[in-house]
Amino acid sequence: MKPGAFGPRLIARYYAARDLRVSIEGGEYLPRRGPALLACRHFHHLYDGAALIDALPRKPAVMVALDWAKDATTRRVMELACKLADWPVVLRADGLAAGSSAFAPDETFGYVRRGLAHGADLLRRGELLVVFPEAYPTIDPAAARKSDEQAFLPFRGGVLTLVSLAQRGDALRVPILPVGLSYVREGRRWHVTIRLDAPRYLEGRAERGALLADLATRVRALSA
Repeated sequence: MKPGAFGPRLIARYYAARDLRVSIEGGEYLPRRGPALLACRHFHHLYDGAALIDALPRKPAVMVALDWAKDATTRRVMELACKLADWPVVLRADGLAAGSSAFAPDETFGYVRRGLAHGADLLRRGELLVVFPEAYPTIDPAAARKSDEQAFLPFRGGVLTLVSLAQRGDALRVPILPVGLSYVREGRRWHVTIRLDAPRYLEGRAERGALLADLATRVRALSA
């Protein structure tokens, strides 16, 4: 196990045991070894990651946006936790534009550049990486941006930039798996169904728009 991975795994298991019942469909699509990017619906700011880390047979890294941190202490703690877990960190420019962040707007470019490079490096090392292309969850104490629990935000193209960086300069092809999350309330707990679909591949710049649209369509359907 990687140094620092034990903490997130324990935390995920704690929340999953306390608050969730998780099942998986389409697990045969998850490669047993080698890189894969999981393009996942973002429903809950905490439980999405907990469900995926607890239930998937291979433990993924998770790309995390930290612009929601409102004070220096939270920023330091979260950055240290992500560093120990070997998770990439990015900032959302529109999140910083809303104000009340411990990060400054002029830090955005550097964090995004380093976060994408870190994520690409994880893929080149044969890791699983979870990315939430909507950028914002449905249930979010910091900045809820969806009209209701069934709403989806447009997928952002950074997910494909990440794959392009990982594939640059060699023969590596990174499978991109659409991942749906379906949440159903069961009293105080949620039943979370993780649904994976067959991988897609980024073959060239010309097809990026079509691939991004296909990923969004599949993730929405898998989350129904």
